[in-house]
Amino acid sequence: MSTLQTIVANSFPLLIGIGFISPLIALVSAIVFYGRHRERVEPEHRVPVIAFILALIVCGFGAGFLGLYLGLELACKSPNPGNLCGLWAFLVTGPILMALGIFLVGLAISFLQPKTRS
Repeated sequence: MSTLQTIVANSFPLLIGIGFISPLIALVSAIVFYGRHRERVEPEHRVPVIAFILALIVCGFGAGFLGLYLGLELACKSPNPGNLCGLWAFLVTGPILMALGIFLVGLAISFLQPKTRS
């Protein structure tokens, strides 16, 4: 077993935990970011809640599918993949990239500036 495979095998339980908790943390942070947006921007210039939720769903699923693809490519294309190589994608890379997509949408919404009155 190579050094990289040993590191991955030893850190797999930790990465599964991170993969499990990261979407929950991303959802909470997106709610906080949207609350910050609603406080800063006047009502006529706010992003509607429905549009924000749709953006979260689209970006979360898109990033999650990208994470699944990358995880399957990395884990199952190695020299000795084993019969459970797909678990890496579904338990680690997919959820982490989905959480990253959700977090970035929330962060982008929180950076919208209020209109200045002239």
